[in-house]
This record gives sequence, C-alpha cells and structure tokens, in this order.
Amino acid sequence: MKIITKHNIILLILVLAVAELSFAQFVLSPGSSITIKQGTSLYVGTSLYIKSDVSGSGYLADQNSAGNCTISGDKTVERYLSANGWHNVSSPVSNTTSAVFAGTDLVFYYDETIILNDWNFGWVWYNGSLSVMKGYDLFLPSTITANYNATGGESLNTGSFNIDITRTNVANGEAENRKGWNLIGNPYPSPVDWLMESGWDKSDINDAKYIWNPDNNNYTIFLGGSSPIGINGGTQYIPSNQGFWVQAVQNGNISISNTTRLGIMTSTPDYYKNSYSTSQELRLIASGNGYTDETMIRFLDGTTPGFDINNDASKLFSAHDSVPQISTQAENTIVAINSQSKITDGLAIEMNFSCNTPGNYNISIDESSIIDPVHKIYLKDLREQKMIYMSSQKVYHFNHNPSYSKSRFIVYFNPSQDIINNISPQLYFNIITHKNMLTITRNTTKQYDGEVSIYNLLGQRLKNFPLSNSITTNIALSIPAGYYIVSIVADRQVINSKIRITY
Repeated sequence: MKIITKHNIILLILVLAVAELSFAQFVLSPGSSITIKQGTSLYVGTSLYIKSDVSGSGYLADQNSAGNCTISGDKTVERYLSANGWHNVSSPVSNTTSAVFAGTDLVFYYDETIILNDWNFGWVWYNGSLSVMKGYDLFLPSTITANYNATGGESLNTGSFNIDITRTNVANGEAENRKGWNLIGNPYPSPVDWLMESGWDKSDINDAKYIWNPDNNNYTIFLGGSSPIGINGGTQYIPSNQGFWVQAVQNGNISISNTTRLGIMTSTPDYYKNSYSTSQELRLIASGNGYTDETMIRFLDGTTPGFDINNDASKLFSAHDSVPQISTQAENTIVAINSQSKITDGLAIEMNFSCNTPGNYNISIDESSIIDPVHKIYLKDLREQKMIYMSSQKVYHFNHNPSYSKSRFIVYFNPSQDIINNISPQLYFNIITHKNMLTITRNTTKQYDGEVSIYNLLGQRLKNFPLSNSITTNIALSIPAGYYIVSIVADRQVINSKIRITY
C-alpha cells in the first residue's frame, strides 16, 4: 500500500494473511483524510470505512483524472445528520437508495421544469435509488448517521460527472430570480473547491452556489467569478456528499472532475467567513428571533445597475417563518450580492425586508464591511419616514409585521441634504397666493435652474418667467380672479399646484 499524503489517520489495518482474524477495516475517523495526488495511487487490501460525527467527517480525495484508488473490500461512507432540520445531501457511492436515511420518508428532489408560476411546485417526493451528482432534501425528526454502502461491483464515486440543469420559461411564469434553481450535489467522499476552475464546467449557470445551513435555517452563499466573495458564512468549499443549489442561466449541464477534490484539511469545512475581497463592500445583517440574514452591496469596475452574471447573486429565500430575510434590487432582480460599478454621491439602492413572524428586528452594518470612511451611509425607513445615519449609528431597531410592504428600505451613499432632511422633489418648492400675489418658497438647498408657468384650467399658458434662486420669490399676477395652475419645471422635476387669485 502506497500512501502519498496522510493526516491524523486512525488506521485499523488487520493483515488478512493472519488466519485467526476474520474482520479487517481501513478506517478514516472524523478529521482524518487521505489525498491521492495526481500521478500517484493507493491500494487498500481490505474494507474502507469513512466515519462522520457532529465534529466533522473523514474523507478520501483522489485527485487523479480517472481515479487511481483500488479498494478490495466493501466501502462505507458515513454522514452525520442532525435532528429537527432539513438537510441537502448527495450520494458519494455509485448505487444506494433513499433507505439510507433511516427514520424518515420525507425525502424530496427538485424539478425546476414543473414550477410554472410558483417555484414551490418544483418539489417531488421521492423513494428510490439516489442518482450521482443529484441533490436531495430531507427532514429528520431525530439525529442519524447515514451509511452510504458500496459492495461488490459498486464503488466510491470518482472521476468526472455531469448533470443536466434547466431554466424554464412559461407564459405568466415565475419572476426571473425564481427561475433556474437546480438542486445538485458533491458526488465525492471528500470536499470540493468551487474555485478550482479547471475541474468545473459552469458555463450554463451563474457562478454562485448556495448551501442550506440547518442551524441558521438559511442559505450560505458563495459567488465565484472574477472577484469571489461569500455571505452568510459561505466559503469556496462544498462538504463531502453535500447537496447544494445553483441557478441556471440557460438549459444545459454542469460538470465536475477529480481535480476539484480537496487535499489535507482539519475536517470537512462547514460555515465560516472568508476574506477574498479587495473591493469596497457594504455588508448588512438583519437579525431577529435568534436568526440572521446577510446582504451585500459591493463596488467592482465594469458592473452595471442591473443583474451581472458571475458578479451578482440572486436571492434564495428561506422558507422558515421566523428567519428575517434581507435583499436588494438590481433593477428588476432581487439579489443577495449586488455589484455596482462605483460609489457616486446620492447612489440609492432599494432594499427589501421580510419575515413571516411579527416582532422587533435589527439591521446593522457588519464589522467586516470595507467602505472608505469618506463615504457616508444612510438607511431610509420608508414606512417610518426616518433617515438613519448608519455610518455612525451602525444598528437600526424597528418593528415589523408580515403585512408590511417588503420594499421598506433604501440604502443611500453620500445623500444630499434634501434627502437627509427627507425633502422629496415634490416638496422642493412651496407655492401659495394672497389675493393676486404669488409666493414661491424654496425648501431645497440645491440651486435649480428652471421655469415657472401659469396655466388656466383649460391648459392654456398665460405667463412664464425664469425660476429665481432666491429663498422666497414674490410675483404680482395681473390676471383675472379665478383658479389657475402653477407649474415649476426644474432639473427634470415638475411640481404643479392649484392656486386662487382674488382682488
């Protein structure tokens, strides 16, 4: 047996040549690993047992293109799955069934082609063989350790695999950010690296992967592309035999090969923050009921206000009623990661908040945000008509009811004093009359060039004159008594007001 790399391996190798022994196993305990580097091989002349518990999993990473590991006996891969939660899983062996998930018959796969006008229609109850690289969703009322077994001609998954993905468009169908979701899986008994580009073909998907975290009842997200980043604890790693979500941009497939499989690690990686970014980025956290959700606005050259494939990540919502959900708008798409080209004065990003449980919630700026202090960040609560200086306050506390509009907030970068003072364009000017005296009061601090016109009720313009930059402008109108319309046109803003002239 030739072992090229090993780490914390508990080996129970019992030599079969000794007649009195009737049982033999090669065991990889949780936190243990073997990496078979490209061009090397491993022979195991007994059965293989890869263990898993609450602390993590053991794993075997064969990085040869077609696999170069021979195991003469049976193969068993454990996966520890906690109670009272949903788990996304994938089989690491070539032939097993849903019966490995003892104690539950709540096993589903997702068929994106049948969603029609509701993405929840995609769930299909399942009982049968587990397909390689397909993801499954299951609910467990009690903790189990699933045992994926390969005996006889069956084997651990190794080599290259691919799976079809779909993006279904139907008349009056789902919103764009709810289309194209496919639940697939890591087919190997080892973690894989989302950023090992030579081992993936991701040409038919947006370069983001979503892993359900049953502890937070929410999705971790990691976006690859030219500037990789993660939120909600998402990293570039996908744990062994883990199901995960991708969003197709067109019908096609996604493929994976052994070169993505990871070498030595202390344990199967789960959910922790990363530090890949060199761009300016604002991380906002919504919290309440013991749960959190994160959204990001970042700034990358070459991106647009709309959805940019491989630079933005759509929002995938939790179905848990108590989990607050936060997201922003990239024009018509709801996103979790929103990339903009640069910070400009007055930049406004619409932000959504939702939760199916009424109560008190917080929105805060995460301490890992990277924003130059010269930029001032404000949060506007449209429901309460409040402007919150988040650069200083950091946390905003508010009350929420599920009946409230989701489009509740706007994030501002370097807003004008008018916006800070909650003065909308329709309030830029105040127009009143006393007898035949017209008084225009400027409420805005901005200097607007424009024009004032007086119309009768038939729509005929009777008078017009330039808009003064004075705080107050008084004009005596020589027109008959009656009702008129004053129209102010300034910097593409139109403010109309009905007036009455008397003598």
